[in-house]
Amino acid sequence: MRLLLVVIAAFMAFGPLAVAARDATPTAGEAGDGVTLTRTNTRYVAPFSPDGLNPSLTVTSTLEGACAFDSSIAIGRPDAWGCVTEGGVLDPCFENAFVALDEAAELACLDAPWSTDVVTLTVTAPLSREKEAPDGAMAGAADTAEELIEPWDLPWALELENGDRCSLLRGTLIVLAGQVVHYGCEQGGMILGETDRSQPVWAVSYLAEGDVATNLVEVLTAWT
Repeated sequence: MRLLLVVIAAFMAFGPLAVAARDATPTAGEAGDGVTLTRTNTRYVAPFSPDGLNPSLTVTSTLEGACAFDSSIAIGRPDAWGCVTEGGVLDPCFENAFVALDEAAELACLDAPWSTDVVTLTVTAPLSREKEAPDGAMAGAADTAEELIEPWDLPWALELENGDRCSLLRGTLIVLAGQVVHYGCEQGGMILGETDRSQPVWAVSYLAEGDVATNLVEVLTAWT
């Protein structure tokens, strides 16, 4: 009887505390759900698995082309290519890392890292390990630097705390307020200068459409 009373007393003393501690544990959620962002989420796009193209992707078309130069969008990734087809340039296109280098015959090309639509490209010539820029190619983000750009110096795309999503611009870049505009955003805004990665939560100078001054906006997710 004394043991039963001790057990009941212990439950009464610690049971509510245990429940309170469990309920106080934060759950994962999007920004604005009361979850404090502690660091920017860095994500690598990997369209292939050991079984081939990821089944969550939808193939919208299949093309043929040649891939001989570095991607100017997925910068610094040796498995990312810029490819030339009859319809123009596709960039970035990712090779299948689960096959031998001399057997890589199919690449997956995406417009945005959050898209599930993909163009599969069959190469008409073996992939060259010595990449070169094509003749007459337009200057892109990777071509504006005077030194080697690391993958996270200019990520492919950024998802911001304000809900906007921004991707590296293709073609000739503009300079605004003395800063290169590397990113255009879905809501009409743009990002001036480089991403500030000095803190665990990255930040960018964001100019919203119609605004006359930039705001510092946190980066939720960076993609490469």
